[in-house]
Amino acid sequence: MFNRFKKIKLSKLVFILSLLFIASCSTSFAYNNLGWLSSFWVDDYVDLNKSQSKQLKAIINDTRDWHREVELPKYKADLLDLRQLLNNEADTAQLMEKITQVKQHWRNLLLHTSDPLIELAMTLTPSQRNEMVENIREKINEEIQEHTSLTKDEHLQQRLERQLDYYKQWLGKLTSEQQTLISQANSAHTPTSNLWYDYKLTRLAELEALFTQQTLSEAEFTRQLRTIITEREQYMSNELLELNEQNLKAYAQLLLKLNKTLSTQQLAHVDEEFADLVGTVNELLTE
Repeated sequence: MFNRFKKIKLSKLVFILSLLFIASCSTSFAYNNLGWLSSFWVDDYVDLNKSQSKQLKAIINDTRDWHREVELPKYKADLLDLRQLLNNEADTAQLMEKITQVKQHWRNLLLHTSDPLIELAMTLTPSQRNEMVENIREKINEEIQEHTSLTKDEHLQQRLERQLDYYKQWLGKLTSEQQTLISQANSAHTPTSNLWYDYKLTRLAELEALFTQQTLSEAEFTRQLRTIITEREQYMSNELLELNEQNLKAYAQLLLKLNKTLSTQQLAHVDEEFADLVGTVNELLTE
């Protein structure tokens, strides 16, 4: 029965990234007006001229239409596939494999937007490039400052509260046993925030170095920027990659443990949440 719950979680993982409409009162409106992810971030960090803004708008519209036609059916297929796991005895490896498969949707989005974003980047002036780099750096530094303002125990408590709220959302009222399992898993989770900040700064440094080079050919500029956009793991440390895998495994193991504790009422609650997600995808596909 866990797999249905897992399915909800896995689908939520992808929808958090690219279907932020879940929290909206109007799913189709929110979907159609998403700052289509990586595309939208551009004008958050640099002031574009009229021509560039028009170019970005075209990228956004194209990405939204492509995503609805090509990617949404894959999301639905994943949801239905995960539902089939309900009648199977899923193990940790199966769950981790499915999560990895679902994460591929994010990479698909980056691959689709990379070329038009590179074309836009080629039109940026040296001043705009510097503005973009400095604004991204400022954003990362703000995140680091906010993170360091809390103690380790405060971060642990905040994460536990988020975890409990999340599982309550999908399961309803939690039993004391379930709360204990979640709390134990939270305590065993290895924090990786500092490693993520290192990754962000490393990736930004590569972007800054690329933007300041004056003698690159268009082909070489394109190749390097495409790597920066699409090959995120290339800029992650081995330690971060290993801890990500370790934490993912621990997460899958927690879900397996929770599966054994779900009541009939909780399973019904998950059914309702799952049906809402499938209904949302169907609504967008038929719009």
